[in-house]
Amino acid sequence: MKRLTFLEFFGYLALILGVAIEIYALLKDPGSKLSGDNMFGGAVILGLAVAFIHSKHLPFNLVLIGLSTLGFAYFTFIHTQNWFWTIILGIAVAAFLVYFFGIRKDVRRNQSDWFHFN
Repeated sequence: MKRLTFLEFFGYLALILGVAIEIYALLKDPGSKLSGDNMFGGAVILGLAVAFIHSKHLPFNLVLIGLSTLGFAYFTFIHTQNWFWTIILGIAVAAFLVYFFGIRKDVRRNQSDWFHFN
């Protein structure tokens, strides 16, 4: 069993808290501004989880980034009621998280391990 560093432990704690807040936001009065605000808080905490966990498993990182992006998009849609700005912000947040947390570098580093057709 692998021992966690303090930062990884904090990241997993943030993951649990962020998912719990986002689930609460979806279940408690969905579609309200308070639900959108709660979702924003959960999305920020999930963004911190991505930063501190920084797993070597690309699908895990992409799921975390996807959940965080959906939280920001939900917040935007609830407050603007505009699909255009929701999509624009969702793409921008996803691109920022992928770039800022080095997911692109991880993909290139692990590309040699991918299955190849010969």
